[in-house]
Amino acid sequence: MAPDDPADPGMYDPGLSYTTVAQTNLSRLDAEAGELYVGGYPIEELAANASYEEAVSLLFEGRVPTADELQSFCDELADLRTIPGPVRELLRAVADSTDPMDALRMGLAAADLHTDPTTAAKRVAAVVPTIVATHWRLGRDEPVVEPDADLGHVANYLWMLTGERPTSERVDALETCCVTLLEHGLDASSFAARTAASTNADPISAATAAVGTIKGDRHAGRFADAFALLESARGADDIQRVLRDRTNDGLVPGFGHPVYQTRDPRAAVLSATLEQTAPETAAETIETIDRLDEAAQDVFEPEAEGQEQRPEVTVEFPATAVLDSLALPPALFAPTVAVARAGGWAAHILEEYSEPTLVRPSAAYVGEIKSDWTAVEDRYTAGDRLIARPPQSASLEPLTQTLDVLSEPNRLELLLALYDSQEPLAYSDLLAASTIDDKGQLNYHLRTLRGPFVADTDAGYRLTDTGERLIDAVLENDRLLDDDLSDDK
Repeated sequence: MAPDDPADPGMYDPGLSYTTVAQTNLSRLDAEAGELYVGGYPIEELAANASYEEAVSLLFEGRVPTADELQSFCDELADLRTIPGPVRELLRAVADSTDPMDALRMGLAAADLHTDPTTAAKRVAAVVPTIVATHWRLGRDEPVVEPDADLGHVANYLWMLTGERPTSERVDALETCCVTLLEHGLDASSFAARTAASTNADPISAATAAVGTIKGDRHAGRFADAFALLESARGADDIQRVLRDRTNDGLVPGFGHPVYQTRDPRAAVLSATLEQTAPETAAETIETIDRLDEAAQDVFEPEAEGQEQRPEVTVEFPATAVLDSLALPPALFAPTVAVARAGGWAAHILEEYSEPTLVRPSAAYVGEIKSDWTAVEDRYTAGDRLIARPPQSASLEPLTQTLDVLSEPNRLELLLALYDSQEPLAYSDLLAASTIDDKGQLNYHLRTLRGPFVADTDAGYRLTDTGERLIDAVLENDRLLDDDLSDDK
């Protein structure tokens, strides 16, 4: 829910959606217009013209490099690609048991450090492809392919993955993809990197924090799921059903960017790239993406209260289609996004070093203030609340302690709403049935009630037997009180 005054430092903004925490020269996102500028250039222009090294140099230096500067930058990155023997042996040890993103996290964390921050930041961009490719080949019992200093950054990545010299067409397509995904403002992984850098942590540590973040299924971790949805929708008669079947806890891969209010501008860039890499199937793929977008308007609710627009498709569908057309398997989708984003992380880390402020947001405490300590031998529970004497039976006794847990009016309101419904209620229906207008507060109260009083089932939230007996008792007590008051009259 948007705050009335975004400048209010005391507002509750759990996603930091309305809070500006950094000033940057790296990129600008226009949410309403659906525009992205990287290093001052529209993403469409940068992706169509810049090599990966040119784009990273632009972020590092704030301007595009001259020919000599670009060559020097490329040579320096090439010199920083090799991983030491112990890191390779670590990757060999986990090759059969660890997915590529976890291997990248471990391999990057073990990478040797450079004392100069700028060199260390360049090392981040240079070494990520080597770690990904080394683990990939070891996991398939294939010989490791050493980096080739004569190849550009993207071409070398394909070389290390396959052991074959890539065609210029494959390099150009993947280069466009990597430049398009290089930088995207304070996405969760870049923010994680900046948060770590604000403590003066070294670039390798800060980038490792970014890797641990980007692998989540609310970030690049869902790229493979988005591709699976795209493939399921291809030629499907009931595309709305395909969408509903793929919804997981409100997460729908390929939909709902947290910033853009219209279609992600990167999607158009990569759709054009797809037409070059897969001319036979690109039209069908783009049509399927459009059908998914149209179906979503009828399937999904707005993401935020008061928001009329349904979630739009993101960059994930065309990006994964491009990667698939380049013969990269879904298991390499998220690692390849990390390869692309590593240069952006490095630039964010260096930019954060120029800020003298430790990133330290505030949290609104919603728990209780406890003053009386109970010795461990005297602790028993009623719901999620510690009490100082044991229950006398398996029923609702001691009633006073149980009511104490539910003394918060909002909790009783939720229990009464479930009691009146007699049918399980979906999360959105329970929110609508209450006077609670903050999802964070609703989640807190549900966590308190869940277990002894409320059950979370596939059909929705419902009262447990204990919850029903409790409300029966509360209502019966109310009726008795009303009768007593009537008799007094």
